[in-house]
Amino acid sequence: MPQRLVEITSDFPELLPALVSAKQEPPYSIVKRESKYYLSFSDSADLRDTEKAKQSADVLLSNINGVLALLHPSRIANGLQRTNYIITEDKNGNVVGEGTREVPTTAALSIDFANMDFSSLLEMGEKASRNSRIKEAFHYCGQETSWFNLYDIYECIRKDRKEKKKKAIPSQWTKDSQGKDRLKDFIECANNAFISGYAARHSPADSTEINRISDTQVILKQGNVKIDVMTLNQAEEFIKNLMVQWLKDRGNHF
Repeated sequence: MPQRLVEITSDFPELLPALVSAKQEPPYSIVKRESKYYLSFSDSADLRDTEKAKQSADVLLSNINGVLALLHPSRIANGLQRTNYIITEDKNGNVVGEGTREVPTTAALSIDFANMDFSSLLEMGEKASRNSRIKEAFHYCGQETSWFNLYDIYECIRKDRKEKKKKAIPSQWTKDSQGKDRLKDFIECANNAFISGYAARHSPADSTEINRISDTQVILKQGNVKIDVMTLNQAEEFIKNLMVQWLKDRGNHF
């Protein structure tokens, strides 16, 4: 079976060496050749079909980026990127094709990766590729933080619970350290433009008007419902914790 080597880069110079030195197992690995880094995996497609190889690499990188964003304290978005340079080797290791090198300009950003278990990260990225809902959630997790992406992660979790367990998300997963269930707060803040402005998922025309009590509390005029306001950073932490609970329940141990 042909082996594809798709060149990858990172804005974080410490990340790629750390991944290469981590324990790696099939179906893919990250390797270094002549000062360049590659995502290496087997591919049954036509040797000339590099588009299929790019698509496969995009899926794997999306999973790894999602896990990295979830686990690292700095919540790194898009930690790894793919170039259009692809090496194809036959079953004997002979190079039979190379793609055009288009290397993006990257900025050297210093992030501490010393305490991360990259073998676990790569394993979780591989597991994610087997499950469509987990794969979707990691994709959104690896993107820039927004109400849209955070809500999409929540939707992946909610739908997975309904499909696999025939149950709603357990309330203990959505409680804060004081024991308050914050799911309603998250949903309203994600969707309501009167709370979160134009960054919200819905426009003012499709949002429930509010009476503002303070910077941290509002009351919805429709239903007289009290909402404890979440900032985007607080919502990100809420969804990150929710996702960890969900993945533990699904058997991805970390």
